[in-house]
Amino acid sequence: MSCKIFNLGETVNSKRTKLFLGEDSCNRNIQTYHDPKYLWILEFAEEMRAIGNWSKNEIDLSKEKSDFDGLDEAGRHIYESGLKFAITLDSCAGRAPLQLFNNGGISNNPEWELYITNHQNNELLHSESYTEMVRAIYNDVDVFIESIIEDEHIQKRAASILGAFDWATSVFDRMDANATAANHGMAKPFPEVTEKMIKTAIYKAAIVLNMFEGIRFFATFVTAWSFSEQPDKLMSGSSNIFKLIARDEMVHLDVFQRVIKMLRTDHSEGFVEVASELEEEVYTMYQTGYDEEMEWIEFLFSKGSPLIGMNAAILKEYMDYIFAVRLTNIGLDPKRLGLTLGRNPLPWVDNYLDSSHIKSAPQEIESVNYVAAIDSSQDEDFDLDDL
Repeated sequence: MSCKIFNLGETVNSKRTKLFLGEDSCNRNIQTYHDPKYLWILEFAEEMRAIGNWSKNEIDLSKEKSDFDGLDEAGRHIYESGLKFAITLDSCAGRAPLQLFNNGGISNNPEWELYITNHQNNELLHSESYTEMVRAIYNDVDVFIESIIEDEHIQKRAASILGAFDWATSVFDRMDANATAANHGMAKPFPEVTEKMIKTAIYKAAIVLNMFEGIRFFATFVTAWSFSEQPDKLMSGSSNIFKLIARDEMVHLDVFQRVIKMLRTDHSEGFVEVASELEEEVYTMYQTGYDEEMEWIEFLFSKGSPLIGMNAAILKEYMDYIFAVRLTNIGLDPKRLGLTLGRNPLPWVDNYLDSSHIKSAPQEIESVNYVAAIDSSQDEDFDLDDL
């Protein structure tokens, strides 16, 4: 909507409004955090600021080029394809959060503004870090970046993922045009854009972002860490950067899992009916994502695998597990995709995901302990409601 940056002389009761599309969502005033409606969001914002305070320059990449040059064709294909896709995905993630979830009129909640800004800044740091990885390995960065644009496998996978974002953006643009027209006493140019359509766009975008953070990066993460698990500890600099990135992404994942569960179950937020109507479509979105991940894994290992303990079959089994956990954690049934919530087939991956040494907020057990999140089936006392 056509909202002012700051509404002089008007009072906003942020505890009265909803997270998204509240009655005062276009009314922005004093940003204050002394009595937040969504304390958990404020705690996650503090968590994000604490653990995201790392530098792209703190990781030693001096060995990356010699390691990469020593890989066989299959190893270079696996590493390079994963890096290309991670760069593409985070190029979107570095723009999407604010554009989609803090668009004028979508939300005026102060703690959400604080969180989502930290989230996006965090994603931009990831993109900076990928640039350092490329510089460390390739003689001509421009040639490598151009190869991403020309890679049909990358483009195909990205196009499918970004479709929901593009549709949501188009809905918000038309919403904005309607609000501008109304402010000038003119008829709405896009009468088809209803509140229900806007809620649909927000909810579907949240689902896609949840898949972004919790699923789509994982083939790259796990294969990158597999290189560093080899006897010669190959590509260890890249592995360490991906470890920091994964730690950040798990906080993003936790936030959007909570948001989705809240929108699905809390009637006061005004999304329960929309979420219910979209449930079959959401299962279809996850099924499409699942099929694409299996296809991507086949592509990654199409030239073979030089990695001890990692191949297409092993990674597929792990992704089955990840999909089952992600669905369960937002209240959906993995059996709809023919999956069951079993044991983690790659427990060593937890060593790269555990950030429980970070303690910056009371929420830290919920928001940081990703090991518990992905390995819930191994703990009889684990409660998915704790995520």
